[in-house]
Amino acid sequence: MNIKVKFVLLTIAVLFSPTLLYSGVDTTSADLPSPTHKEVEAIGLSPQIKFGNLTTFCMDIEGNLLACDSQANEIRKISPSGKPLAKWKLNFSPNAIHACPDGTIYAAGPGKVAKLDKTGKVLKTVETDGSNFPAGKPSGITATKRDVFVCIGSGWSLRSKSSIVRFDRELGQPSIIAEDLRGCCQRLDIVAKDGVLYVAENARYRVLKCDRDGKILSKWGYRDRKDIKGFGSCCNPMNLCFGPTGKLYTSESGLGRIKRYSPDGKFLGLVGYVGVERFNRAGRLAASCSNITVAVNKDASRIFVLDFKNNLIRVMERANTKTDEETNR
Repeated sequence: MNIKVKFVLLTIAVLFSPTLLYSGVDTTSADLPSPTHKEVEAIGLSPQIKFGNLTTFCMDIEGNLLACDSQANEIRKISPSGKPLAKWKLNFSPNAIHACPDGTIYAAGPGKVAKLDKTGKVLKTVETDGSNFPAGKPSGITATKRDVFVCIGSGWSLRSKSSIVRFDRELGQPSIIAEDLRGCCQRLDIVAKDGVLYVAENARYRVLKCDRDGKILSKWGYRDRKDIKGFGSCCNPMNLCFGPTGKLYTSESGLGRIKRYSPDGKFLGLVGYVGVERFNRAGRLAASCSNITVAVNKDASRIFVLDFKNNLIRVMERANTKTDEETNR
């Protein structure tokens, strides 16, 4: 048996192992902190909103959702209550999107990144050059006042690795600032705050803090199937989002679990769950490694979570009177 065949068999055994994916993950223990939010509704059930293939979304400065439908090659603007507001056509399939405080929007798809204004008008599109802007699947995008950063994946499963490409705000001067990051199945999310990058290196169960040149400033997180402070299932945290008071929200694929941390990794509380069974349309393996985008409204009273397998945005609402400033440990 040659080395390649052995690797393939090992990969299959590891990935389909029930122990790896689910063993020991406790979501019901009395020792767990009480969640602050509970699921109340879903966006995408009505014919007016139904998505062809909902890949991700973000929240704009007005609190509306900008949802990417890769099947229709469009961005849909939707109110937080689920009312359709607009559709913006693209010449590519969007996989990542970010809305800036100044109204500028950046979207990325295979081999392309676009800059849009707040009305959805495409101002500029750039394509891969095969080197400084490599071909691959974008999985995360963010921006600072100075730069735009795009995570691009290649390979698959255990061989999947990602790079981070930096552009200027006009999508010029592409430069690879980080390589060989471990994002399972080409998924690597990225957010920014105060000029610092936060990267969900999910296959290593950690968050990286980096400067604009890709230098790692610090890292935190660990794999744990019992301790709520750690990350469970297969490859987490999958997605990140900053809340209104500067807390970092994390989402865990396969668990449907949302938590809060300080930017330096201090566990601050359990937000809640969207049911794990809702992520199983493509089977347990795919359910455990899916994009689970999270967005938080201006007072953290409502949390929006991507249900990738069912083409829905799940909505969680604060279950009590606690504010985002309070912990729930």
